[in-house]
Amino acid sequence: MPASNVIANEKAESVKRLQELFQKYPIFAIADLKGLKANQLQVLKKKFKDDLEIHVAKNTLVKRALKEVGSFKDLEGLDQYLKGSNAFVFSRKNPFFLYLMFEKNKVESAASPGDIAPNDITVSAGNTGLQPGPILSKFGSAKLQTKIQDGTIWIAKDTVVAEKGMQISADLADLLGKLGLKPIMVGLKLKMGYDGGIIPYDILAIDIETYRSNVADAARSAVNLAINAVFPTRETSAILIMKAFGEAKSVAVSAGVPIPEVLGEILSLAEIRGKALAKAVSERSKEIKF
Repeated sequence: MPASNVIANEKAESVKRLQELFQKYPIFAIADLKGLKANQLQVLKKKFKDDLEIHVAKNTLVKRALKEVGSFKDLEGLDQYLKGSNAFVFSRKNPFFLYLMFEKNKVESAASPGDIAPNDITVSAGNTGLQPGPILSKFGSAKLQTKIQDGTIWIAKDTVVAEKGMQISADLADLLGKLGLKPIMVGLKLKMGYDGGIIPYDILAIDIETYRSNVADAARSAVNLAINAVFPTRETSAILIMKAFGEAKSVAVSAGVPIPEVLGEILSLAEIRGKALAKAVSERSKEIKF
């Protein structure tokens, strides 16, 4: 069979498989594969196999499959995300769940020149197992204090070799690799999610703590509004009843209504007022004594 026919058949099979996935799953996402190695992608596929399917395909074939399925809205809007190397994530979980799942389950990776340190990178004290030689200059460049003991290089103390946000140089990346350190966390970064419509990355990227705080503030404000408006709900009924009871007692005490619930308070108030009156009369009329 001519090579051109083989390629055509492979493309047709890929489009058919994509169509099956788009029809099977109501939700999908497009993720950037930049910086993710094949073995790291396999780790993610295996880890999340019960929740989703990850498929890598050419953007042109994805466009064909989407067009032929014909049940998705705003296909033109997807074009801006179908650039570069992508993975296509199919699931029944909502895109916000998918985004958080991938953010929390990144894979450790060796540093490459130009990578940005996600956190302070610390090299711990101890035996490196490396033999002395030209590599010592790289230890010096990283400001690592070393000593030679039993024919190997030892690091004298824990040292931060790259602060968070710092660009990692070629020498440092090489040294970290030789030390077996994998300080870079990589994973699938969603460009968008689709759940009846396109949800861009900046909307998917929710700050959970801020969101939780905002929801709590909104709940408190809603309860306060309902109490001030005397609107009975499951959350406010008990508070409203206690508030009404307290206000009713205050009215009864002020009006001197002798009911069992306030009789003690009325008598106490009467005593206080009586003593105050007696004091005032005594100060005006010295001859009157109480």
